[in-house]
Amino acid sequence: MLKTLIIGALVVASSLTTGCLQKETTHTLYLTPDGSVEWITAEANVRSDEAEVGKRQIEEQGYIGAAHLGTHGVARGLEALDPQMPVRTTIVRDERPFVIVTSARFASIDRVLTRVFTEMGIRSSASVARLVDGTTLRVRLDFSQPLDEVETPVSQLADNVEHLRIVLTEGHFGAVTGFDVTDSMSATLSNEWLERAEKAYEAKGAIEFALSWSVQ
Repeated sequence: MLKTLIIGALVVASSLTTGCLQKETTHTLYLTPDGSVEWITAEANVRSDEAEVGKRQIEEQGYIGAAHLGTHGVARGLEALDPQMPVRTTIVRDERPFVIVTSARFASIDRVLTRVFTEMGIRSSASVARLVDGTTLRVRLDFSQPLDEVETPVSQLADNVEHLRIVLTEGHFGAVTGFDVTDSMSATLSNEWLERAEKAYEAKGAIEFALSWSVQ
């Protein structure tokens, strides 16, 4: 479950997820200078907290079995975003607790983020502007309309997505809105922005985040 209310859709998505699987999930987007991106999700220490041994084994084998087929939740979520190539699943550890890494490549970060938020029921827009001195990504989330409480494959990406990290493959970040930047190449949404996003959701308003980067 999401512990931070970044936006209502993420809460809806997490509440729709059933089962007792516990895991540590991280999402990293590797951003190239031209705006294309590789989304990598790592699910570590995956195990069931079901007390009954039989039910626990069924739940865990269902998860690892789907991972072997590339049809587990994260893979289905990334596939629903129309990647350039087939989604890749790497089983790092196939014994309890499991470790799975899933990745997909996308042509443009603005398009994939628009799809993510739209699939989660949020009115959103995103753009990438390329100038002589660098590139800027802007994403606007509009909470003025009620969110659809419908589970979709993309809902499977909601786990810990408020702490999604964007990492440059080359260059460095410049001006940012809503992010904390470390070592000039890695950025995550700031706690202050997450608090403002929660207030914007409650007020049925809108909020924006932005990143600029350059290879110079």
